[in-house]
Amino acid sequence: MTALQRILIASPVRQSPDVLKAFLQSLSSLSIREEEIEVSYVFVDDNEAQASSKQLRAFVRKHGGRVVKAAVIEKPKKTWIKRSRAGTRSGAANAENAADTENAADTEEALKMSIADPSPTEDPNSNPVYTRNEYGHYWPEEYIWRVAALKDWILSYAIEEGYDALFLLDSDLVLHPSTLTQLLNGEEEIVANLFWTRWQPGTIEMPQVWLRDEYTLYEERRNEQLTEEEKQRRSAEFMRKLRKKGRYEVGGLGACTLIRRSALEKGVRFARIDNLTLWGEDRHFCVRAQVLGIRLYVDTHYPAYHIYRDSDLDGVTAFLQSAFKHTIEGTEASKHILISLCMIVKNEEKSLARCLDSVREIADEIVIVDTGSTDRTREIAKEYDCRIVDYEWKDHFADARNFAFSQAEGEYILWLDADDVFEEKDRQQLLDWRERLDSSIDGLSMEYHLAFDGSGNVSHKLRRNRLVRRDKGFEWHGAVHEYLAVSGNIIHTNIAVTHKKDKEYTDRNLRIYKRLEERGEIFTARDQYYYANELRDHGLNEEAVQWYTRFLDSGHGWIEDNLSACLKLAECMGRLGMKEQELAALFRSFTYAIPRAEVCCRIGTWFAERTEWDTAIHWFETAVALKRPQDPLANIDEPSWTWIPHLQLCVCYDRLGNHGQANYHNELALRYHPTHPSMLYNQQYLKEKLQNGVLR
Repeated sequence: MTALQRILIASPVRQSPDVLKAFLQSLSSLSIREEEIEVSYVFVDDNEAQASSKQLRAFVRKHGGRVVKAAVIEKPKKTWIKRSRAGTRSGAANAENAADTENAADTEEALKMSIADPSPTEDPNSNPVYTRNEYGHYWPEEYIWRVAALKDWILSYAIEEGYDALFLLDSDLVLHPSTLTQLLNGEEEIVANLFWTRWQPGTIEMPQVWLRDEYTLYEERRNEQLTEEEKQRRSAEFMRKLRKKGRYEVGGLGACTLIRRSALEKGVRFARIDNLTLWGEDRHFCVRAQVLGIRLYVDTHYPAYHIYRDSDLDGVTAFLQSAFKHTIEGTEASKHILISLCMIVKNEEKSLARCLDSVREIADEIVIVDTGSTDRTREIAKEYDCRIVDYEWKDHFADARNFAFSQAEGEYILWLDADDVFEEKDRQQLLDWRERLDSSIDGLSMEYHLAFDGSGNVSHKLRRNRLVRRDKGFEWHGAVHEYLAVSGNIIHTNIAVTHKKDKEYTDRNLRIYKRLEERGEIFTARDQYYYANELRDHGLNEEAVQWYTRFLDSGHGWIEDNLSACLKLAECMGRLGMKEQELAALFRSFTYAIPRAEVCCRIGTWFAERTEWDTAIHWFETAVALKRPQDPLANIDEPSWTWIPHLQLCVCYDRLGNHGQANYHNELALRYHPTHPSMLYNQQYLKEKLQNGVLR
């Protein structure tokens, strides 16, 4: 009979209530075989928010365990008065703090294993501040070692209480239910559960494990000289390995770590090693472990979800739902629909791996139709077990896409370009939708995020039919700017595909259209519109005007294309100095649909350029007052519906001397785009105006 394993799950907690709620919810959902595992909990409460402290106490009342105040653990000598990050006094106040532990025994244990007093070189009145926002986390040096001390207290507690293993976690993680069972399924003394994080907005996901030094992700023999290109290649290879289920040896890890009793007794600790300059307590822990002869591993079977920034909370529900459904065996919920990803590529070595990483666990089959790559595209595709099919390029995108679809064997077909990705929250949503697909659903449409502002907000998006039933035989149409013609039950989802263009724009599409025109091909209304777009994009404004006009006059255009054509026609006329015709083109859009904010903002700008401020204000205020179109396929320029009209109203009112109204609209604009340099300048400028009494 297997001996019962006693596992301590522990975390030092300084967390917002919303993030902590998700963390604790995932702990309560862990799959634990009670005949094999006995779990206990210890939380070191370092919260500023009382609501977070209450959540911890409620959790241990329901599930057992202890909550110990960080201030109790940090009890200093009587001659010191140390302040916590929140600025509350400790030391003499510890008698009061003792009442905040879950029971009296906690206080006794905490004091018995208290952290060492501050060294004489440290300021006893220091007030380290840890902050987090959408751009990252900011750790003062002294706060890092304060957290290290709290973690070391937990290590000591696990040893004294005789636990077989300690599962030490950061409190901004959401765990898959099978995480603990999987980590215990091995003999390794220290093994971390993998998770991925975008450390900065707009960057790729990175793992919390590494191979060498502070955060080196590539293997390098001693004295080996590597080019930057080779370093990047090896780093990418390491990260691709982490995307595959397995257990791998690493050089560094942290934040979600199972530590066996044998490692605890050997002396692993997080405290600073004085002759090392490596940043972060986890690195000092890993160095000690290696010196003690303990190998470090990462398990990649059930990656955790990291709530690194508040916006990551949006993906928690989808992650939990997907994780729960994947743990149900032998039920209808565990039977997923087979999905084939179909792509056409050529020389996509820079972006292909990023794209394929984002469809992990989504695509059962990946069909890569290669139209003549001469770089490492095919080699990368093979690393992802893709089926590579050669195709002779015929200057016709629809033909190539239809060929790719013909190679698919799954029940549903998903399509992407190599420079497209699913962000993690969207990947989780698609995994969730995958479990709900049935024969009644003919396809899913998804948003297509094409452009972003300086704060990372989506500034331009479209909608595309992305996932369709193979047996419906839907086909692509159009040599250039092809589209997938669908029918039946198409569900419009909130899932987004994010476009990350990493190639220079070429004149390839324009050349294809020119050849078609020279051959006397008859252009559909859609072809006319997209040909005009290519002409406009390449500065051929006179020709673009002709083709936009021909398209609009045909009367066969889709409403959204008609509206966009009016805007682009106006732009071309403006470039050609045809100002009256520019305004007429904008007003022409009103014959196709009720006014849109994009058009009203352009009309407002037209009048503002002529210093007709009152008329300009009318159009910008009209843009602000408009309701968004209900059609999910509507083309939306987010800035025109959010901050642009307010910023322009700020300018108009300032020119009229109404600085109060100008300030009002500038502040509204800042709510949408808090880092916009013009708005920040306006804010200071208007502040000075208002302070000087220049107010209307």
